[in-house]
Amino acid sequence: MLHHLRPYLLLFGALIVIYHANLRPVDSSDTLPGSLVPLAIVLDHTVTLDRFVPWLRQRVPYTRAVIVTSHGHYYSQYPIGGAVFASPLYLPLAFVGNLRAWDPGSLVMFARIAEKFAATFIAALSATLLLFLLKRLVTNFWAWCFTLIYALGTETWSISSQALWQHGPGELAIVGALLGLAYWLKHRTSAAALWMCGASAACGLIFRQTNILLLPALLVALLLSKATVAEHLRLWSLPLLGGLMIASYNLYVLRHISGGHTVNGLNGSLLGGFAGILFSPGRGLFIYTPVAIFAVCALLPRAAAARAKHAPLLAACVVFVVLDSIVVAKWGVWWGGYCWGPRLLTELAPPLTVLMAIGVSAIDRPWPRRAFAVLALYSISIQAIGAFFYPKGHWDTQPKNVNEASARLWDWRDNPIARTVGAGPAWESYAVIGTVIASGLPAAQRRMRELNANPYDESPPEGVP
Repeated sequence: MLHHLRPYLLLFGALIVIYHANLRPVDSSDTLPGSLVPLAIVLDHTVTLDRFVPWLRQRVPYTRAVIVTSHGHYYSQYPIGGAVFASPLYLPLAFVGNLRAWDPGSLVMFARIAEKFAATFIAALSATLLLFLLKRLVTNFWAWCFTLIYALGTETWSISSQALWQHGPGELAIVGALLGLAYWLKHRTSAAALWMCGASAACGLIFRQTNILLLPALLVALLLSKATVAEHLRLWSLPLLGGLMIASYNLYVLRHISGGHTVNGLNGSLLGGFAGILFSPGRGLFIYTPVAIFAVCALLPRAAAARAKHAPLLAACVVFVVLDSIVVAKWGVWWGGYCWGPRLLTELAPPLTVLMAIGVSAIDRPWPRRAFAVLALYSISIQAIGAFFYPKGHWDTQPKNVNEASARLWDWRDNPIARTVGAGPAWESYAVIGTVIASGLPAAQRRMRELNANPYDESPPEGVP
């Protein structure tokens, strides 16, 4: 058994090391409440943030925008499903005897560090499960190639693995749903695979509510595969339950069924948004992850055999990619506020990778294979810049706040990639850790003050789905 698991364990361990190599979280104002929820669960057995908010309101300006008051308690403005899912990783902290006695400031700083470990675990796990899925679709060589592109050449590295955004748990849920679907399509008698698919879809919805778009994608797959009524019931029962749970929480805490965001945010230009999320130098998918263009290979004539063999799985991926892209393009803040690359398209990484796998016969030829290798290496390099350099250069805020001057997203001369590379790597974490090793913690604290290191991102909340 261990022999069969060894490649997956090696992949998981290697990704943990790579994701931690920048020695810091790349967090945001939006991830602050998510970083605190697991500590609240472990220390206070609640999802309320009462322990932290009085201290935060005195010192962190954006607290009122990301944490709300409801029924006499403080709650996250954003969905907490991913943070609750990550909380078992924090359970060993319950045995740290004096942790509850820490002052709120120390706990908040600790939470901002701990969220990186949780996010890294979840991102590495999603890549490991994706490898398990891809080995059922393509050869071992190509399964590894596509998995590494997903893990290192997409926002999985620069976003999901760096902080407790909703995206990392969302990607894991989507991979789980696609894996359950693929296994059921191969073994139609497996009720467990459908339950897994449904449970993953339910988690995806709870983690991030735009993942409701996964449900019509799965419905198309079941219709194409001529699923029975019993099979439909197995798949949809858990997403229905998950939807009722998140709707009840949203109504109770945030007083709106959709939570902190409503459909009123879908007020942008569809064509302008599409152009931005695909081609803008500020956030374009094909600028930051150009290897994703090879997902189109699944629709080419050379992939006809694989397309026919995996038609329901392909349909699910295509439907989700199209629907999610439409929603993000239509969203008024399609660029996702302060972030590296097309953050709001992060959940498209799993289905785009599966589409590349289905289209591998169109890729596995001399010239397409060379082009694929070049774009894959470029994509990995861009994500490494996000992990090791961003937010150096401070493109999001200088010379104008991108949320107030969105035309900057189309400035090819002053774009985030060039500005961030020009500013150099974020070396402060290495300097602080080196000081700890050489001179101890007190000297490191002085070094942090010298570097003006700040554990908080003072950027305003992005206000995105």
